[in-house]
Amino acid sequence: MRRSPTLLLATAALGVLALAGCATTEDKPADSAPAAGQPSGPPSADPFKDLPQGTPVAFKDLKAGMCSNHRGDVRSDQAVGTVDCATPHFFEVVSQVALPDAEGAEFPGDRGVMDRMRTACEPKLAPMIGSRRGALISLYLAPMDKKSWDAGNRLGHCGIAYAAPSTGTLAESGGQR
Repeated sequence: MRRSPTLLLATAALGVLALAGCATTEDKPADSAPAAGQPSGPPSADPFKDLPQGTPVAFKDLKAGMCSNHRGDVRSDQAVGTVDCATPHFFEVVSQVALPDAEGAEFPGDRGVMDRMRTACEPKLAPMIGSRRGALISLYLAPMDKKSWDAGNRLGHCGIAYAAPSTGTLAESGGQR
């Protein structure tokens, strides 16, 4: 059976959007190309362009119910700007998780970390996102590279990213927005 080019493109586009919120510990130069999922076209095409970056909060101090306009990679030693959820924002932290791997466990690789995050986050995110996948994207923030993992870091955050600026929180509304 031959697949439609439109279906393949849509599938690829959703894959890029789903990965856009995945955090990493890789160092990137400040002048590097836009992160996956960030528009590289004209500034007017980016609905998040002029949103405030907010108050910096250490990654480890992010909590459920916090909202942000940060996009791109995150390192575990980096602060993430948070904004009042009543103002337009890009994503919302829904929960904080500690991966169950023992401190001495071998580093599972980047994909292994994201697979573990998906397993830990999906029970909380799936009911909130439901049939709205595409308009609401599961977001996994897990800045664990081998060095961080070997140091015992197992902290990650589950969140929801929006396709357009949003106000309020899904956590407060029980996912009924």
